[in-house]
Order: sequence, then structure tokens, then C-alpha cells
Amino acid sequence: MLDKRAAAQNIPLVGCSRRVLLVDDDAASRRLLGASLRHAGFELSAAIDGAEALAAIEISPPDVLVLDFEMPGLDGAEVCRRLRASDRTALNQLPVIMLTGHTGEADEIACLTAGANDFVTKPVSRAVLVARIETQLRLGALSDELRAQNREMARWREAQEADLAVARSTQQAIVTSAPPRLDGWQVEAVYTPLIQVGGDVYGWRQLDRETWLFWLADATGHGVAAALFTTLVALLFNHASTASRTARGVLTRVNAEFYSVLRGRSFMTACCVVVEGDGRLSFAGTGHPPLLIRRRDGVVEALPSLNTMMGIDQEMEVSETETRIESGDVALLYTDGLFSLNPNGSERFTNETVADAFARIDGSVDLLPRLIAQLVQRAGAPAFDDDLAAIALRRV
Repeated sequence: MLDKRAAAQNIPLVGCSRRVLLVDDDAASRRLLGASLRHAGFELSAAIDGAEALAAIEISPPDVLVLDFEMPGLDGAEVCRRLRASDRTALNQLPVIMLTGHTGEADEIACLTAGANDFVTKPVSRAVLVARIETQLRLGALSDELRAQNREMARWREAQEADLAVARSTQQAIVTSAPPRLDGWQVEAVYTPLIQVGGDVYGWRQLDRETWLFWLADATGHGVAAALFTTLVALLFNHASTASRTARGVLTRVNAEFYSVLRGRSFMTACCVVVEGDGRLSFAGTGHPPLLIRRRDGVVEALPSLNTMMGIDQEMEVSETETRIESGDVALLYTDGLFSLNPNGSERFTNETVADAFARIDGSVDLLPRLIAQLVQRAGAPAFDDDLAAIALRRV
């Protein structure tokens, strides 16, 4: 870090390069100013005109250029313009202090317009010139530090993006497989993370020839941590489904194992349904939005989650609700991202908003895209502001 005490007291920066190139066609000025700058601790080199200065800078750029404004041939303004036009950072960012014998506003503007960082009027005050050079050195040190930090941030961002790409591939392998084919059922699913990787996850598993488990969970957070979290959740549901055939049994086992891993350090909402070939359905939820069932006459029923979030109590006894899905009925599982719209000038959407929109669309194919489009149209909002996941089960 830059020595703040030195900056505040105008003390030369220890360890910093202090190479100054003095360009002046007047030999007496070069001698007097050169002696003063060497006495102040600068490593000095000199040039007699603009052409010599450019040649020297091309070979070895100094830390600060002190440049006379009026010189025969290439004057100070032209030298400065050529430096600023260079494609080399060491040249186009080189600090330039212009020396000018004029005190008018037009000449000051000319110096700055040419690209000078600062100027000192003649006769030159040696103390002023030294102070201006020290200021440019401090600014240069800060710029170098910022560039180094930017490079470090760029490397960090590349690493994060690489991690996110792997995490996204992992999560997509879990949640974007094609919905299963069930005799007598149509299955739709949608998953839209807010960023590359979200905290929502869903899945399904066949329990026996005519029985299927569908589950959905919503964890906090986004990014790589959320991907790892959802991978864990998917493993827990798959493991629990090998030991239980009921929604209550599956969620009870998932909660117990979830708590044993995280010990109350994290929580999530979840729900699952077990559907039978004859239309019987059992539902259980932990802090999750209700299961919505749209009957073929358009009436929507809501089966609420009867339990608190997962991860709070390892011994939680999960309750479930049973119902029957008839031909033409549709069951909808979803995360709270489905109503994460904030209409202009109105309160945010709720589960009731989703239920009302669900009631207004028929239960044919492409139900989820049409439901999402209707919610977006109602809100007048361009997009959802949370991860969105949903599963629709229609009995045909």
C-alpha cells in the first residue's frame, strides 16, 4: 500500500522509482533545474529538444517527464500529443509536467489540452516543481496499485466464472433432464435460475411400476454454494426414496439427514408428491408454497405445507395430505420464485395470485409457459427476481 504518512507530509516515497527526464532547449535551465532535482533525490536524465526526448522515452520511459512548452522543432505540446497517441501504456500514461513562460489562461489550457498532467510557470520555483513531481509519483504509485488490483480481480473473476460454469453444468445435469413418461399422465417442468446457478432444484423417481415420486426444494442463495447445496439435496431425496413410498416418509428422512449434515446452519423449503397410477396423490411440504390442484371445472384447490422448514428440527414429524387426481385435473408444485414479481405501484404477488392465474388457463399442454406468461403480463414486469422452478402433473 502507498505510505499514507508520506503522502500527507509530502515526504519522498521510499523504494519507489524516481526517474525524471528533463527536456529544455536552454542549457542554463537544464543545469539549474537538473541540480535542484538531483538534490531532491531524483534520478535525472536530460534532453535538449523534443526529438531527442521521444527517442530516449522510446528506449526507457521515465517515471515523470518535465517538458518545456516552447522549443524549436517539436515543441512540448507536440511531444505530449505523440506520447498520448502511442499504443504503449508506458508512454500514453506517462505523467507530463509542462514548463511554460506564459501565465495566460489560453496557455494553461493549451498545456492541458495537449495531454499534460500539470504545468509550472517560469521562472520555475524549484520547491513547486519538486512538489508537483512528487504528486505525480504518488498518483503513479496509486495507479500502479489499482492496475495490480484490477488484474487480481480479473484473475479472481475468471476463476469464479470457471467455477460457475462447472457448477452450472452440474446443476443442469440434475434439473434439466426430460420429464418422465407416465402412463395416463402428462408431466411438465421448468427451471430458470436468477443467475447462472440457482438455489432451486427438483427431481423425480419411479418407486414401483405404477408409483412415482416428484419433489422440489428451494435453498437460500445463488452461485457455486447453491449448486453444491442443491446437489446435496438431490442426493438426499434419491436416498430417501429408496426407503419410503410416502410423501411423509420421504420428507421425514430428507429432513433428518439434512440436519445431520448441516446441524442447523442452513435451512430450506421442500415439498413432494407421490402419485399412483389410479390417481391417488399424497402431498407433504416443509415451509413450502402449497400444492395447487386445478380441477377440470376450473376450480383450484390448495393443499398447504403443514410443517416448518427443513433443517430446524431433526426429529420433525412431517404431516401429509391425501387426495385424488381425476382425468383433466392438474397438480402444480412450484417454488416462491413463481410469484417473485413486483408490479409497479402494487404489492408483490402471492400464492393467491398464482392460484388465480392457474384457474384462468386450461390444463392442456404447455401449461407452465402460459402460466408464467400470464403472471408476467399481470405484473407488467420484465422478469422474475428469484429462481423459478415448477412441475405440473396432468392426468389425462
